[in-house]
Amino acid sequence: MSEYQYFEWQTIDRPLTAREQADVDELSSHMDTVTSTQAIVTYSWGDFKHDPKQVLLKYFDAFLYDSNFGVRELMFRLPKKLVDVDQFQSYLIEDRIMLEQHGAYFVLHIGVNDDADYFEWIESENILGQLTPLREQLLQGDMRMLYLAWLKVISMDGEEWKEDQEPPVPAGLKKLNASLQAFAEFFEIDPHLISSAAESSKKAESNPEVDLESAIAKLTRKESDAFLLQIAQGEPGAVLSFKKKLTEIGGQKSPVRSQSTRTVSDLFKRSDEIEEAAKRKAREEAERKRMLRLEELTGNEEINWQYVEKLLGQKRGSTYDEATKLLVELRDMSVYKHKENKFKERFNTIREKYGKSVALSERFRRAGLM
Repeated sequence: MSEYQYFEWQTIDRPLTAREQADVDELSSHMDTVTSTQAIVTYSWGDFKHDPKQVLLKYFDAFLYDSNFGVRELMFRLPKKLVDVDQFQSYLIEDRIMLEQHGAYFVLHIGVNDDADYFEWIESENILGQLTPLREQLLQGDMRMLYLAWLKVISMDGEEWKEDQEPPVPAGLKKLNASLQAFAEFFEIDPHLISSAAESSKKAESNPEVDLESAIAKLTRKESDAFLLQIAQGEPGAVLSFKKKLTEIGGQKSPVRSQSTRTVSDLFKRSDEIEEAAKRKAREEAERKRMLRLEELTGNEEINWQYVEKLLGQKRGSTYDEATKLLVELRDMSVYKHKENKFKERFNTIREKYGKSVALSERFRRAGLM
């Protein structure tokens, strides 16, 4: 299979100008989409000749990369003045989760290179749009995305990290919003590991809606003028900075994080226990449904035998498959009701009548009926 690569950039703070759109369009002859808010380029052969990070820094606020050989990346361009570096620091891992300063911006870069045998290929289009709300959540102090990224990295290199202590656990991991769920699915983070981590996560406090009119009235004239000028000039992060100030005035609390005493080994052990419990529950549910089905067959046994013969009489592959499946259920029902001899008699009659079909006999053999 040929290599497939998907590159997508999106703006958040402001749209591209016509000149910027033209410049982006000239970056590659493979450009599929260029609008005032988005650029997409795909490759089935060859490669993008520019550094995606530099394109992000110059024109956009978010970038996503996907490939069919196990490499996935997400980057956000963050206005420097809105980034609390100390909050980010606990979750950063060299070459995997990085925060790099570039002039007036930081670039948050999350990248994984997983084994292609284990990475499920997904359609990448529309994913970045689901992830862009994470940028504002992050700048508002919600560290759940970074914690989930940390979980992904340690799940890939568990032995290397097993004695390490986990970073502060953000509140709200028990109930991920749509963007966080999309993030977990894109990077294929083990849901049992997330459940393990969430056991130490406090419930997210629901902040009341900020009374914007009242908050704005509390700004000084100097503050109001400064924010208006920043917004009018299209200064990076001006709107976010304004909203952050209003939420502070409105008394909204920052998201809670709990300092943990668990090690990575503790997380893995609990994750295994949760996974085993989920499997056990699934097995019990499957067995419950099987018993209900066997009871149903018991009440309609003769009708089902007649239906088997009707299916076999049609002499088609699909009806052979359906008849074989029903015969397996009838056999299981006979064992459940201690009527194995009766099943053998009816089944032998069917074999004598339809057994000349090699295709049917092979189906019976594979199903363990013969």
